[in-house]
Amino acid sequence: MLLRARWRPSFLLPALVFPALLAAQQVDSGGKKLGRLFRATDPLVMWLSADFKTVFKERDSTSTKQFPASLRYLGEKKDTVKLDVRLSTRGHYRLKASSCAVPPLKVWFDKEKTKGTLFGGQGSLKLTTHCQKGERYAQNLYLEYAAYGMYNALTPLSLHARLATINWQDINDPGFAITRPGFWVEDDDDMAARNHGKVLMQIGGHAEEMEPQQMATTDLFQYMIGNTDFSLYMLHNYRIVQTDTSMNYFPMAYDFDWSGLVNAPYAHPDYHLPIKRVIDRLYRGGCHTPEMLAQTVALFKAKKGEIYGVMTGIKELSPDRLKEATEFLDEYFKLINDPGEVKREFRRVCG
Repeated sequence: MLLRARWRPSFLLPALVFPALLAAQQVDSGGKKLGRLFRATDPLVMWLSADFKTVFKERDSTSTKQFPASLRYLGEKKDTVKLDVRLSTRGHYRLKASSCAVPPLKVWFDKEKTKGTLFGGQGSLKLTTHCQKGERYAQNLYLEYAAYGMYNALTPLSLHARLATINWQDINDPGFAITRPGFWVEDDDDMAARNHGKVLMQIGGHAEEMEPQQMATTDLFQYMIGNTDFSLYMLHNYRIVQTDTSMNYFPMAYDFDWSGLVNAPYAHPDYHLPIKRVIDRLYRGGCHTPEMLAQTVALFKAKKGEIYGVMTGIKELSPDRLKEATEFLDEYFKLINDPGEVKREFRRVCG
């Protein structure tokens, strides 16, 4: 169950409950356009050059240090575009040297110099890296990326991602030159602006304080991918968005590398939870009415083809990992096709 907060909004939440699909349409009715970088689905071919020996030594999660770097990418017209950027390390578990040789990065841009490029208007973006050099880690990254696409299929209040083929080049060590996959993640504020909203950065709440359809969709999505690494109350791998078309609060999940879908070697459930493996699903969502559950299950069934299509659309995903991930999703869709199992699994938290 989610932690219950003592947090209260400064005004009363309306009693209105939006119909399932109408709610999603209302929050995506013509806000800020999706950034150019995220409009394509093919991997962005890019080269990243820096003193990575120095960059990768920065493992302090509170650090604000930034390091000069050069980013080149293959443009839409097959031309090469070069940008001077800055890098900083980020994250928590993956930031540890014992977890990842290559930590996740944040790439900082000069907005004046990025005009007219794929990165136009961006102040900074998260870049998710391959962590370790083994092929298993590359495959993990493709499935983590796929989770974002699956969430996009279910709700517009979700971050978009763009795969990249990254050619790493250390300016002081020619032998470091390697090519590995990665992916860019849309900025939180851009996602909110797309939906006529803004991100609220105060402490979070619990499911009962959120817009019911978005909360139910996100709860079942987290269960579908086998993710338990979140806390709405602590805003751990969650953001809360308020739109100018509704007084409701909309939860938005992100960071799915500890999910059962990815099944990363370093991932394990919190020891407080009654499961031992991330591939063992556990519902950690809130209590939803039978009517809301029925609407949400219907949404997943309607989007099943798109959800599976995200994975089959990743050409670099190996047949073995695709089969493994497909079977993992099959278990979820088998469950939601059984009304008795839906009630047992998702209503048990209702007391």
